[in-house]
Amino acid sequence: MRAGVEHIVFSTLENVDKITGGRMFAPHFTDKARVADYISGLPVASTFVILSFFYTNLMEYYVPRVEDGSLILPIYLPEDFRAPFVDPVTATGPAVREIISKPEKYGGETLPVVGDIVSPREMVRIFQDVTGLKGEYRDAFTYDGLAYNFPELIADDLHAQEILGMVNYAVECGYFRPDRDMEWSRSIDPEALTWEQFLRVTGWRGEPRSYGMRS
Repeated sequence: MRAGVEHIVFSTLENVDKITGGRMFAPHFTDKARVADYISGLPVASTFVILSFFYTNLMEYYVPRVEDGSLILPIYLPEDFRAPFVDPVTATGPAVREIISKPEKYGGETLPVVGDIVSPREMVRIFQDVTGLKGEYRDAFTYDGLAYNFPELIADDLHAQEILGMVNYAVECGYFRPDRDMEWSRSIDPEALTWEQFLRVTGWRGEPRSYGMRS
């Protein structure tokens, strides 16, 4: 504020603690929501974006492995649970640009950024169609599944609780609150990448890649 900032655009998440009455544990969601609440109380215009689950999580943190000639894709959601996903690298800029170009329209709003609504089963099928590789889904959303596929992620028990809490929240309550405008980001950015388009644009075939981001 001392620098004369006129409009803050902050990337937040839903307040899991508030929504679930403290039943679920996902502090990286709740803490960002609390920061957003603080920003909302400042004497400066503010707008908030909530990015969906990142496609890139599968490249960085839930990397596939080869097993008996198939690419095993351990995914942190139930196989048939359809959830919002997005490419954070290409979708964030257009959303922020739209907000900054129309500050009076978007002041005080909290806006989802969505590229696709897709289930892990669909993600694996599309991955196979695009790459020509044989792929198989594996559970990484239960403690046992996470421990088997990514033992390093449960080395810190608090970290494991947070990962599983995030998943349980999304499955039970939905990643976004039901009053969020799920069509907004695609209406202002029709070129936002679906999962299929993301695979074609990036050429990803299951190898690890690093982007330095997580959701």
